[in-house]
Amino acid sequence: MLVEFTKVDMVEGQPKINRVWVNPTHVVSVVQDNLKYYELKETLIKAGVHEQLHISEMKLFDGSSTNSILILGAPSTIREKLTKNKKQVLRG
Repeated sequence: MLVEFTKVDMVEGQPKINRVWVNPTHVVSVVQDNLKYYELKETLIKAGVHEQLHISEMKLFDGSSTNSILILGAPSTIREKLTKNKKQVLRG
């Protein structure tokens, strides 16, 4: 099952915001990227993104290499979305 996120790309000095669908099993890590946010803050606010929003760096494994993308949201929020429909087996 794919999970939808909001991706931020810089194109010619301007942020471009797109939707991206991610397979949760391909996510290697999610790290809050405050440095990147402060670099993009002014252009993101002009693009209509809320001032309090976080940017996280998500690393994805595609089978042979790892790719990084910038996602709007805090790591905890992203984790919730990734595990929302995941069923877990209780062992005890």
